[in-house]
Amino acid sequence: MKIYNPFLKLFIFLSFCSLIIGQVTETAYIKYYLSDRDFIADAPMFATDRRGQSHLEVTFNENKHPILKRWLNEKHELIREEMFVYNETKALQKRLFLNSDRGTEKIIHYGKKEPWSVEFRRYAISEKEATSFLGQQTEFILNGTDKISKIIFRSIDNHEYGMIHLSYNHLGFLQEEVWRTLPDENNIRKFVYDFDIINNVQQIWEFGWGEEEVSHVALSMAPEDKLYTTPPPRTGNELDEVDIIIKELISKRVIAPGPALIPKTEWDRLKLTNNEVMDIVFVGINNNRIRFSLPLSKDVLSISLDRVSSITNTYGELIYPYVATP
Repeated sequence: MKIYNPFLKLFIFLSFCSLIIGQVTETAYIKYYLSDRDFIADAPMFATDRRGQSHLEVTFNENKHPILKRWLNEKHELIREEMFVYNETKALQKRLFLNSDRGTEKIIHYGKKEPWSVEFRRYAISEKEATSFLGQQTEFILNGTDKISKIIFRSIDNHEYGMIHLSYNHLGFLQEEVWRTLPDENNIRKFVYDFDIINNVQQIWEFGWGEEEVSHVALSMAPEDKLYTTPPPRTGNELDEVDIIIKELISKRVIAPGPALIPKTEWDRLKLTNNEVMDIVFVGINNNRIRFSLPLSKDVLSISLDRVSSITNTYGELIYPYVATP
């Protein structure tokens, strides 16, 4: 089972922003366009023509790729903007869409190696149905917030083949994560999250195809005054967690009357009185002699008992000497 951390959503957002902001600083030059049509045709306008005119302001890097695209009204106020990130081969990797308040509306990640799309395809699409997902898109929709509300997966031909819908409770904690195939919108997987703030308990339920429950995990954090015997700050080699674990193991240990079983070896083990150990296939004991075969051999050999220290089977159980039962 794969457990998803709800805080990963914010991490993705911040990671994307840091990459994008880093590339925006690589400004080489700026061009102005009257409309998107002019931008596509690369028909720029003079900077002096911007006065009293809504327009686009596009920032380019040294590779002549746009890295920041801003829509401005006639008062030069921001309407929306778009940022671009490129990989080491200079191919487009991510796009970030911001509103007039610079809140993130959505992020598009290009490429079949995007982790969410990889996991979705692994779960939803059989190998027989799998086609090439080279150049596919993963769209993260945030609606101007720091929380992802929806993830949409598209093939290179713009065909939407899957979606993950995320919903949150009134405190902002992730409450539900539903996986759907598109265009049929069949629910194929669901995670339900429950965060008990008062008792500091987190629970996760996973449901698979047909809404059957696959797993249920409950995690709780012990209070600090119960978890640590050394009050903060803890410095040096103090590791109270180890002490607590050891004490718990000692207090709950069960001592069996016989030797511990060590499963499982491939062959029986013969230990001689000179401490030499041999892998064998035990046959039996006759006339004070051990009868056995060597691994992968059909020949039956024998050895005197006075040369044998012990024999254990593949499960670690003692064959010789015999252990008297009470």
